[in-house]
Amino acid sequence: MQSCCHSIWPFICTAGGMKTLFFTLLLSCLLACNGVDTVLGTDDNKSRQDATSYSYACLDSSVAGERTTQRISKAADLVRDLAVRKGSITDEMQSEYGAAFHQDVLETGEMKLVGDKALDTRLNAMLNELLRQRTKPSGIKYAVYAVEDTMVNAFTFGGRIYVTRGMLNQCKGNDALLYAIIGHEVGHNEVGHIRATIQDMRLTEKLFGEGGGTFMQLKQLLAASFNQKNELEADYYGINLTHHMGLDLCTVVSFWRRMAGNENPYSRVEDFLRTHPFSAARAQCLADHIQNNFGVACGTPRPQELHPPTGK
Repeated sequence: MQSCCHSIWPFICTAGGMKTLFFTLLLSCLLACNGVDTVLGTDDNKSRQDATSYSYACLDSSVAGERTTQRISKAADLVRDLAVRKGSITDEMQSEYGAAFHQDVLETGEMKLVGDKALDTRLNAMLNELLRQRTKPSGIKYAVYAVEDTMVNAFTFGGRIYVTRGMLNQCKGNDALLYAIIGHEVGHNEVGHIRATIQDMRLTEKLFGEGGGTFMQLKQLLAASFNQKNELEADYYGINLTHHMGLDLCTVVSFWRRMAGNENPYSRVEDFLRTHPFSAARAQCLADHIQNNFGVACGTPRPQELHPPTGK
């Protein structure tokens, strides 16, 4: 693959030729993705069973759970699929987008890797262990990297997974949590969230050419609350992977409850602009999912850790 990054708005090499991508904008969107998941192993037979119930009712009290929001989200999915066929975004193409994104953000200095070979080896060994747990694996090529950033975060694009130093510090002494974080990012790729992002990019370019960044920014803003369901879907996928490994990840519920203490009080305006559920709501969703599917209770949240109802 040729070098694809020598301008402010870099280019990506795909099977169809050079496609303009706004990687700086994309990176800012991806950096919003804090990935963590939860799961529990019991006996050897049950440890291979996926969850049988996937509920998003825990978002009903949020803006993302409102009927109007759900209808708009479905309409946006329909427009995307009509304009850019989902089947045209192959696993190979997603891998190429991921490779070009990785090359570009490093060459432009948008992101700096930690550069610890021992850590890289460990992270990729964990990733490969998780990938072996997939029941219907894609052909996406994966790699995971440690990023020099104090923000507690993890994100992914085209099979490339990035975990910040801040997140790694949160996971010291807790490998189960780190497995869950990486599993969440695998989920975004495997269930089609990255494919949808690439569809959006190609649609933006088709409609607006190289100046489509403004439109994409607007779409990200307006669709932010719709993506909260995607975050839970990735959480639940990661839970299946770690459950296959027999890991006990109730600690991830505790993690999101701790994160909730650092957030602003609930507001509908902020909820609409968020791509992720409030941490307290996320903890509630994961705790309910674990209880309903694996029969394990992850403790009772303190009052300040409860998700307040809409309107407060």
